[in-house]
Amino acid sequence: MNINTLTDFLAHSQCQYRIYDLGRKVTKITNMDFKKIEHNEQPYPYPVQQHAFMAITFWQSNHQAHFIWFLKMPIDEQGFVSIQAQTGFIKMVIEAIGEDLTATITKEQQERLASNPFIFKPNVEKLAIFNAAINNSFIRPPSSFYQDAVNYFSGQMDWDEWQALGIQGIADLAARLDHDDNQQHIINALPNLPTQPLHSLALCLENQTKINTELANEIAKKANIELQKNNQETAILLLRALSSAPAEGITKALVEQQFSSDLIYNEYWYISIAGRLWHLLEDETLLNRFFESLANHHQSLFSELFIDLVAIPSLREKVLKQLRLTVRSPALSQAIGTLFSGVKND
Repeated sequence: MNINTLTDFLAHSQCQYRIYDLGRKVTKITNMDFKKIEHNEQPYPYPVQQHAFMAITFWQSNHQAHFIWFLKMPIDEQGFVSIQAQTGFIKMVIEAIGEDLTATITKEQQERLASNPFIFKPNVEKLAIFNAAINNSFIRPPSSFYQDAVNYFSGQMDWDEWQALGIQGIADLAARLDHDDNQQHIINALPNLPTQPLHSLALCLENQTKINTELANEIAKKANIELQKNNQETAILLLRALSSAPAEGITKALVEQQFSSDLIYNEYWYISIAGRLWHLLEDETLLNRFFESLANHHQSLFSELFIDLVAIPSLREKVLKQLRLTVRSPALSQAIGTLFSGVKND
């Protein structure tokens, strides 16, 4: 059996599949793009720390059951997913459970599969968001936690009764912005939400592309209010909440406003922009402002975030171009010098 790629393996088992990135956000990758990625015809679009973190959900057309692999695959310096890692994973799966990927497996086989070094376990929030996304995508009902979330965010419960909510219900609500008037409910709820449910909601919204302009505006307003209160963590999470919103002008304006705030002294703000809002940095003026501020306020973080951003295919050339700029602050020059000395020492 000559199987070298993940989709070859799935096809051999007569499985259909969908692929999602779980490294930065929960983002669907088309099957056409993934075939190019696994054959090294194009780089992985959303790498994190030289790895691709992905979820593959697969099923056979004559069975209702869906199966999921959460995979962590190494990426080389050019951004390509290792074919050797793919074949290694496939070999280990066959050794653990055989070639029928949808067969019922024993507890011992499950443990052998779980010990595969290419398997990773998403955190609770990411798992809830992924579950909500695939249920919505496959037109399956939401979890049993959904109705409580609808009741809470629509104001049918006291705002202090959030302890009864599960993250899965909030993730379901965020994934169904076009159902049950959920978008309007969130708009109405935003001024009233205690910190914890507001944070959970923001985490779940950062993956949503159906955020309308009115909701985006209200999130940006709320971010400004929280920043005025010096609630920096909340202001950053609300910025992240807009990271997939179509109204990119609102998000970019909020970033610009935050550049003029005390958030420039907060490391988490830079990490959040690099990790969730990297697409905004395709604007080279904003990219330069980001690096200048980072170098001037958090020199120790510069190399880490530079390496993170230069690995993203859509940003690579623009990030490298920053190295060649003749006009830059002494701090940025020093940060770049430290970056190169670190690379040489490695």
